Amino acid sequence: MRTHRIAIIALALFVLTSLTSCGVADKWNMLKSRRAFKQANVAYGQKDYPLAIDFYNQTLEIDPNPDPRVLVTTYFYRGSSYHLQFRPHKFDDPENEAYLDAGIENYEVALELARTHASEFEMLAPYQQYAMEQLAAIYRDNLDDFQNAEFYFKSLIELDPDTPERYYALADVYERFDDPEEMPLLQQAIETYKKPVEMHPDEPLGYRQVANLLNKYGRFEDTMDWLAKARDVNTQNPEGYYLIAVHYWDKVYRDPDLTTGEKGDFIELGIAQLDRSLEIDDEYVDALIYKNLLLREKAKVNPAQKDELTAQANELRNKALVLKEQQEEAARAAAATDAEESASQ
Repeated sequence: MRTHRIAIIALALFVLTSLTSCGVADKWNMLKSRRAFKQANVAYGQKDYPLAIDFYNQTLEIDPNPDPRVLVTTYFYRGSSYHLQFRPHKFDDPENEAYLDAGIENYEVALELARTHASEFEMLAPYQQYAMEQLAAIYRDNLDDFQNAEFYFKSLIELDPDTPERYYALADVYERFDDPEEMPLLQQAIETYKKPVEMHPDEPLGYRQVANLLNKYGRFEDTMDWLAKARDVNTQNPEGYYLIAVHYWDKVYRDPDLTTGEKGDFIELGIAQLDRSLEIDDEYVDALIYKNLLLREKAKVNPAQKDELTAQANELRNKALVLKEQQEEAARAAAATDAEESASQ
């Protein structure tokens, strides 16, 4: 872990600031404890987790009340050492379950200690996040414990309310545990996905995340509404129009319940979006490809125009292939130039 280095720094800081304030016996125990702590960190870095646990145990046995920086990191990495020995697909094994229980216990202690001492030692503040992340994942993935998973993911949001990924992680919990009859949570997942949109209304990605979730559950009209919102955030971005067209094509291509008239309407709506996309960028390869695909679907619902529409589709497909080859060649040339410049420096 990247944070593992912080534990080693904590040791150095403690030794430098504490040697002069201890009695001889206390100094000796402190030094032995710190030596065990250092050996634990080395063993952890080498992925020898049983040995790391032995040394972390010695750290606390020799000096039961060490500097908070050592105390927090000892509990956290001892918890991690247990956790990393747990095998999620190994069932009905008391020893394996004990690893997870010990991991949880140590993470919880590390979390409380980090909260207590974070104002005193700035380096301990991140351990609140690290411990919460591990506990949240355990309760969600290993124990199927909705209440605790929700609690820790909500706690992470309280700790870090400006990061959209925190809300997506909580929404994932609602989605995973959704049971339409026993515990309907899908609407909570949708509402949680909307939070980043409220935070960053000028970012298309937030709207698209909501659209993706709605699309997963077959809510086509709602999906298209949210894709339109994403498009309208930046009307000069051809991707917004293109993504709407992709969903129209997918609906026409995959939904056997559509009438011929409905297919025709969706095809025209999709082509209109792609025409706008190509007005902005007439070399947008993906837009050319999907207009080609929509024209082929149009040929199916308009047999009288099949030859004409197929010819138009072929022309677009061929143009897309040429442009794609040109763009790939340009990318290879740029990469070669960068490599030459790097080699000459």
